[in-house]
Amino acid sequence: MEYLLSIIIPIYNVEKYLEKCIKSIINQTYRNLEIILINDGSIDESAKICGKYKEQDNRIIFINKKNGGAASAKNEGLKVAKGDYIAFVDSDDFIEPDMIEYMVNTIKKYNSDIIQCSFINIYKNTEKFKQDKIVEQRISSKDFLELFLTKWDSSLFWNKLFKREVIENVFFKEGRCIDDEFFTYKCVINSKSIVTSNKIVYNYRMRKSGVMKSESSQKQILKDRVDYLHERYELVRKIYKDLDKSFLEHLLTYYLIISKEYYVDEKLLDYMKDNLKSIKGKIITSNIDIRVKIQILKFMMTKSNKYIQSKNQLEEVAIDKDIYFE
Repeated sequence: MEYLLSIIIPIYNVEKYLEKCIKSIINQTYRNLEIILINDGSIDESAKICGKYKEQDNRIIFINKKNGGAASAKNEGLKVAKGDYIAFVDSDDFIEPDMIEYMVNTIKKYNSDIIQCSFINIYKNTEKFKQDKIVEQRISSKDFLELFLTKWDSSLFWNKLFKREVIENVFFKEGRCIDDEFFTYKCVINSKSIVTSNKIVYNYRMRKSGVMKSESSQKQILKDRVDYLHERYELVRKIYKDLDKSFLEHLLTYYLIISKEYYVDEKLLDYMKDNLKSIKGKIITSNIDIRVKIQILKFMMTKSNKYIQSKNQLEEVAIDKDIYFE
């Protein structure tokens, strides 16, 4: 039996890169695809490009919607997707010709619910890295959840293929600057096992718009991260009680890091403290690292304006604009 695979591509003002993205999908060696293009109110030629390819390939579903953000576009794709498996590709990226075939075959081989493959970052005027040796392993969802504490790429969604059952009724959180953190871990919790692989099949284009954020966007990103960390901790500890300590310590450590970020303000600090009040008893009684416990309690007791004045504020990150695509 050949499974139907849905690929969801959210699109917004990417006319420079969109054709390469779409071609990399329609030319996949795995042919039983449902290709869902969601144009999220682009004002460039993106919609026209989508229309052209829809006429050429009957596997394409084209949705034109008002601008609502990337999460909104992906959610529209999830609502119409009919595939046995679901994947996402960002519209300014492109995938290797055998990506889908490899991921489908491997997820079936290990009888798993999710597969995560490797990727490379494509910078302006740089060559691709040499292909890594393929290493595969099947791990439990609980063990994969623990990787969220040490490997940042665990939360990505576009380097993964999801069995439909684990993604059912899980949607992206709209109105956020970052949305994968709120999505992927819930799919992992719904799964029984995940396959991880070092096979590079995804090409992630590094663009200025992805790293050069406005001050308001930077502040929203920090707020999103605070919410995600707290929300994830609350859900994980309910399901896996033995992960309570490690996820609590991770939450508190990152709250301390965020509290010293360049763009943090009193409003966000007060918001973080309100979150911490709800688990204050847990913080006091837990056997987490005593250094983390002391620092977080000191943070909670210090007035936010005083904390801003006294903290060792991290500097604004300097970005080499020349190495990124527009």
